[in-house]
Amino acid sequence: MKLLGLIGGVSPEATAIYYRQLNEAARARFGGQHSANLMIYALDYGVMIRHYDNRDWDAFIAEVVKGGERLKAAGVDALVISSNTTHVAADAVREATGLPLIHMLDVLADEMRARGVTRPLLTGTPVVMGEDHYRAELRRRFDGDVFVPDEKEQAVIGRIILDELVNGDVRDESRDEYLEIIGRWRGKGADGVILGCTELCMILNQSHTDLPVLDTTALHAAAAARYAFGDA
Repeated sequence: MKLLGLIGGVSPEATAIYYRQLNEAARARFGGQHSANLMIYALDYGVMIRHYDNRDWDAFIAEVVKGGERLKAAGVDALVISSNTTHVAADAVREATGLPLIHMLDVLADEMRARGVTRPLLTGTPVVMGEDHYRAELRRRFDGDVFVPDEKEQAVIGRIILDELVNGDVRDESRDEYLEIIGRWRGKGADGVILGCTELCMILNQSHTDLPVLDTTALHAAAAARYAFGDA
């Protein structure tokens, strides 16, 4: 089993989900009481959200790179960034450390092709939905049409993530708002929904809609497990 280095903390809620899913994967793969071989470098969410709010991407990326370098020094075999938004630093981390990095968007693009999704609705933090980096990286890997919520809908989804889910606050009424947005875009031709924020799996899963749900957290954790366990 390879030693994974998990760059987490953005937010702690999402990091805990990765930790749980990786250990569940280890038990499923090896049986008994096995668990995943992990090291976690948890970034300070208070620091990171301040850089996010200020759109100070140089400072944001520098913190993530520092986490990758600390994990490399500790001897990890590969890196996993447990956040969609934080993948803005993925190339910088890979260049600084020289380590394999299991990229969330590689995994997402593969899953959309496998499931025949060609017109997904991208939901996530306001940066993921409203700025170009994430969408540009996705276009490099996926040639379908990606729909993005309008500004009002982005504000609703951003509130659900940044005011509620990162604090562990999961509200039924917020899920209803989220599903209304998804339903409107389904009517405009969306054939899947990307949970482009690692906390969104806390409030929505495939049981809530028959539209294909692309849970980046689960997909990414599963890919990391396959790599660590020698299955990929």
